Amino acid sequence: MADLDKFKRARQKQEFVQDTNSDIESKEIKTVLTRNKSAIQLEENTLSARQRSRTKQGRNVTIPLFHEELSVIEEAVSKLSESSDTSINNFIRESILKECKKILKKDTYESIISNRLNVVKNK
Repeated sequence: MADLDKFKRARQKQEFVQDTNSDIESKEIKTVLTRNKSAIQLEENTLSARQRSRTKQGRNVTIPLFHEELSVIEEAVSKLSESSDTSINNFIRESILKECKKILKKDTYESIISNRLNVVKNK
């Protein structure tokens, strides 16, 4: 039979856990200053590749382009999209990363890219 006095345990003297989040795995959060002097928080990535999103856990790069430069990029992507499914964002990201890999050499590139971090967005 159920306890007749539902609040009996609450009235009893019991030791409470001092750290209320002790049962939750804590992540190390690191704060970094960006080029425009704003602070962002980074935490280790524990998400699967399917759950991870560049727009939610990533950072934006903004580069001003002349009209003719953007037109060239759009034309190149439209030609590429005829043979494979790609977007301007994917094309720019892959092109930049390919050049970085060439400049940094494979070992250095792989060591940096394997350190996966997520940006913690303030709500």
